[in-house]
Amino acid sequence: MDLKQTDKFTIEVPDAGMSASSDPGQTPEMGWSLDKGSTRQNNEDSLAAVTLNRASEAESQAIGVYAVADGMGGHQAGEVASQLAVRTAVWRLMGNVAESGDDMPENCRQWLEGAVALANSVVREQAQEKNTDMGTTLVMAVVVGHDVHIANVGDSRAYLISPTTIRQITRDQSYTQALVDTGNITLEQAANHPHRNVLTQAVGSEEKVTADLFNETLGDAESLLLCSDGLWSTLGDDEIVHIVRAAATADAACQALIDACNAKGSLDNIAAVLVRPESASPS
Repeated sequence: MDLKQTDKFTIEVPDAGMSASSDPGQTPEMGWSLDKGSTRQNNEDSLAAVTLNRASEAESQAIGVYAVADGMGGHQAGEVASQLAVRTAVWRLMGNVAESGDDMPENCRQWLEGAVALANSVVREQAQEKNTDMGTTLVMAVVVGHDVHIANVGDSRAYLISPTTIRQITRDQSYTQALVDTGNITLEQAANHPHRNVLTQAVGSEEKVTADLFNETLGDAESLLLCSDGLWSTLGDDEIVHIVRAAATADAACQALIDACNAKGSLDNIAAVLVRPESASPS
């Protein structure tokens, strides 16, 4: 099995002595969409959406592993960087989940840090071999029931969307965000700043990177959105909420987000992964 630029699949991970046909229990609905945008010739975004079902006689549990990456470097180096980061990080997390015991949620922070570190090493090694300056953003989430564990490097984002509101979970690792944090510019000024695309950290750019880590709870009526800056820099918060809530499925929501970005003439590639409990789907 090979993780490509866009992947969504389900893997059964039964406990010892158990059958893979055991009822996996309620599985969160997930959807994804990826597009080069209305102006770009190639796509430097990558994503993955994976569900692993662990079953035993006592219980069953679905674990979601999701990632979005936005590469940079030119001459297809960005595409290579984002694919390498997603593939490496997701495979590492899948291995962690498959080998874990009852203490899995307590280990998520350590797993995410390890996945980012490994992805950084792999991308950096590839950049050195090709003698090119490549790097990528990387936002990842491990969803266990209603518990959400997130890691972020760069300015791809994670949002929590309720029926009426949207909240940005991650904080951009960018030059303009640093200026906002120090009070030098406003959020409105950051949106049009000439250096708004300059990152303070990227996977593969330095020997070590530090991921920001977050823990959240996904409510029955809420959705988790991971996306690249091609989406959040094109659509307003109200537009995102309206599109997500109006869509019949998570896949339809992601495609509608892509379509809305292209309708507004998005200048960048666009990637989106949406996760929501079945109860969050419109009736």
